[in-house]
Amino acid sequence: MKATKLNIALGVSSVVLLGSLVAYPLFKQEAIALESPAQTFGIPRANGNSKQSITMMTPLQVSSKLRELEESYLVERGQGVLRYDVAQLPSNSPIEDDRSERIVQVPLITPDDKRNSTDWMFWGVYDGHGGWTTSAKLRDELIHSVLTELDKSYVKSSSDSVYRLIPSPEIINNAIEKGFVKLDDEIVYRSVERLLANPTKAGAAELIAPALSGSCGLLAFYDTHSKDLRVAVTGDSRAVLGTRGADGEWSACALSTDQTGSNEEEAARLRSEHPGEESTVVRRGRVLGGLEPTRAFGDARYKWTKDFQERIQKSFFGRRSPQELKTPPYVTARPVITTTKIKPENGDFLVMATDGLFEMLSNEEIVGLVVEWMQAKQPQYLTVPVKEKSDSLWTKVFGGKKGGDSGTSITADNVGLTVRVRDTSLNREAQKQPIRRRQGAPPPNFTVEDENVSTHLIRNALGGGDIEQVSMLASIPSPISRNYRDDLTVTVVFFGNSLQGEEGGSVRVNDLATRNNLKNPVKSKL
Repeated sequence: MKATKLNIALGVSSVVLLGSLVAYPLFKQEAIALESPAQTFGIPRANGNSKQSITMMTPLQVSSKLRELEESYLVERGQGVLRYDVAQLPSNSPIEDDRSERIVQVPLITPDDKRNSTDWMFWGVYDGHGGWTTSAKLRDELIHSVLTELDKSYVKSSSDSVYRLIPSPEIINNAIEKGFVKLDDEIVYRSVERLLANPTKAGAAELIAPALSGSCGLLAFYDTHSKDLRVAVTGDSRAVLGTRGADGEWSACALSTDQTGSNEEEAARLRSEHPGEESTVVRRGRVLGGLEPTRAFGDARYKWTKDFQERIQKSFFGRRSPQELKTPPYVTARPVITTTKIKPENGDFLVMATDGLFEMLSNEEIVGLVVEWMQAKQPQYLTVPVKEKSDSLWTKVFGGKKGGDSGTSITADNVGLTVRVRDTSLNREAQKQPIRRRQGAPPPNFTVEDENVSTHLIRNALGGGDIEQVSMLASIPSPISRNYRDDLTVTVVFFGNSLQGEEGGSVRVNDLATRNNLKNPVKSKL
């Protein structure tokens, strides 16, 4: 969540860094000069009267940093999901973003009375603000909270059966919503009540911190039996579906809507819920002039009464309540849920990311970059024995020619890409546009280098083939880096039908695209 954006032009080239004015009110737009070519560069200090010299990373060091928090998994279960990649790049220290994934196998009885089995696949992205503790809580508990409510909704066919009956779509959505709201209630109210009943200094930090900091929550739930993809969003992280049409043209469709004070629908909702405060409840696109997302976990300063906040501050610690706080709560964790039917045979893919990615790249650019990565890399693990040697499953699912030559033309929204992509989102007016697009800056110089597609997106968000810009943005240390870029967390899920997978199969680490070839081992998420 960032404040006003500004451009900072580099004196050595046409590179443009995108920054934001957050904690440095004296930070003015000015040229940044390299003290020695490709070695060091200077950025203004907080007082604006001097510059801090920063050593520029080499391309090898940049790649190492970008790949430090990348993971990739091959899903060999024959259920319509082939692979998912995750990557993060911190700006805050520690990073305030988090993420989680989980797969659960569920026995079902279908409406035609057939016994079947489905995979419930979950991917979560959590954009923390004001600290990391709320997003860490979501990492540990959000999927479990939703699963608990789904478990109540998919009732057993009989008391001694393991098979579940499929409820209506409305009941499923209601279960997801309850999972979100109940977890936030635990974070903001129940945990603090337990602390007040048994006050200890040791418990205060653990129980109050997740309530005082905040986090957006974006959760995707894919049911492999129904092929329904549900996306639940609280806040302004975004999910975008990449789909290829019968004409070969790709489309980017946002499956979530950014919930901020700049979203007129959200602003109108807040005004209607707080009559008499119409002029103050949303100011400058922010709740009470302070918080950008209108929905979030935690952020108790916008949910507790002023008297209760003073009590917590007096007994333990806290933050100053918003000046115009009158009738809380102003912020809710209640998500908006969309449902989309996935056709794995079409090779759809889902990109989920915190808003830091969408401040730098548009929906169309993100989908186009994923398609170009697929065409250039054509992962060999998907190749299956067929008559024609060059005919791989990847080609059959995704199409295109190796090396990124799709044979399609470039549109105005896709300058720098060789793939035509249309944004078919129904909520474009409510989506924040990339900073450079708002400011009329040229698009990045895109490149394909990484084996992990989420790392690939992060690299191109920083500048792609513009090595100087990518190096500068990667080299700026925390906390100054927060003036130029946000924490970045990206998850990409590939749908498709693989002949290698089977029901009950494994989910294994894809070594090639995971943390520098498993330099730091990770466990699969099954």
